[in-house]
Amino acid sequence: MGSARTALFNLLFARQREGTFVLRLDDTDAARNRPEYETAVYDGLHWMGFEWDEGPDVGGPHAPYRQSERLDLYRENAARLIVEGHAYRCYCTPEELDAERQAAKLRGVPYRYSRRCLTNPPTDREEFTVRFKVPEGETTFTDLVRGDMRWENELISDPILMRSDGSPLYNLSSTIDDAAMGITHIFRGEEHLSNTPIQLMLFDALGYERPEAFAHLPVIIGSDHAKLSKRKHPEMKLETYQERGYLPEAVLNYLALLGWNPGTEEELFTFDELIEVFDMNRVQRSPAMFDWGKLDWLNGVYIRNLDDEDLARRLTPFLPGLGEDTIRAAVPAIKERLPRLDAAQELLRYLATAPATPEFDEAQRGMIQAAIERLDRTPWEPGAIETSLEAVREERGWGRGKFFSPIRNAVAGKVSPPLHYTLALLPKDEAMTRLRRAA
Repeated sequence: MGSARTALFNLLFARQREGTFVLRLDDTDAARNRPEYETAVYDGLHWMGFEWDEGPDVGGPHAPYRQSERLDLYRENAARLIVEGHAYRCYCTPEELDAERQAAKLRGVPYRYSRRCLTNPPTDREEFTVRFKVPEGETTFTDLVRGDMRWENELISDPILMRSDGSPLYNLSSTIDDAAMGITHIFRGEEHLSNTPIQLMLFDALGYERPEAFAHLPVIIGSDHAKLSKRKHPEMKLETYQERGYLPEAVLNYLALLGWNPGTEEELFTFDELIEVFDMNRVQRSPAMFDWGKLDWLNGVYIRNLDDEDLARRLTPFLPGLGEDTIRAAVPAIKERLPRLDAAQELLRYLATAPATPEFDEAQRGMIQAAIERLDRTPWEPGAIETSLEAVREERGWGRGKFFSPIRNAVAGKVSPPLHYTLALLPKDEAMTRLRRAA
């Protein structure tokens, strides 16, 4: 979800300015580099309706777009940094580094690597990482969301650029790719804010031109006010929205409102409308609260705006036990009641499975019998059924809720579409059988 929101803001900005939107895969972590993960990226973004101009699956002038295929480029640049004195080999073991961190913790000071391998490296070891030598001075830049930013370099620990296995870390690979691919604007989550001064130092050390601008987007938090995590929050995974029956256009609209507002009361936007009104100056700094209730409301609006044929088509995967004709007939009955497509399952469950017959009292059985006598000679379509039931109710002086409730419970249970549709969607013989059994 967070990645999709970041991609959306990038895409809107690029389309506004007739720029190029690039999809690049940071897949150098071997433990998380699997084909199914890459496929999930494509599937999720395509489901949202996103299209990219350059990427692993579409190619482009700066290919390859998988970082795992660009390792030689990173190693060449790391070697150049060492030769030119901007980086050095670090032979420290994990245990030694952990001891340094613990010592800093006991002193109550932020940890900063001791640079022991810069000044006095061990001579009996072969395995090493590559560390960047943070220069003196300060690093500044203007963030499109947070304004002017300033770091004292002396507070930044020399970061590792290359692992001992020769694979790059994020700061090195992303900096080199941004330079090689001519990236002008970098929009990403605020958790990357601390990476930016390191990357700017790397741009300078390598002699590459800095990007025009950075923007660090606010984190998305759940109702528990904690940052969304895959372990704790189902809203993190795009598959959740597909499984629950959210429309991609509604999710896209909602994503745009997570950390941004148009400056008006308007909340409904198509993608093309978002391109017109999106303004980075209106991206907020404070965390964006994820609200299921608002998403359900927004999704319900989009569902009601679909034509019946389109809604029937989208409902089909959620109603595997029902035929296409039945689903099309049910759409007018349930359209106004759906916050999500999966809610149709509960509303229409009675069509496939008859409810258990409740215990009715004598008065209720009398009401059901009166309905049977009138419905027996009623044409089986919603309008005629509604007219017949209203006529019985008025003749007997019964309240609508009091009269309709036992009929609904007999035929469908407590949850179903409006009663005249509930009956009409069943074959007449089946509906009358259920009513007679109840009576």
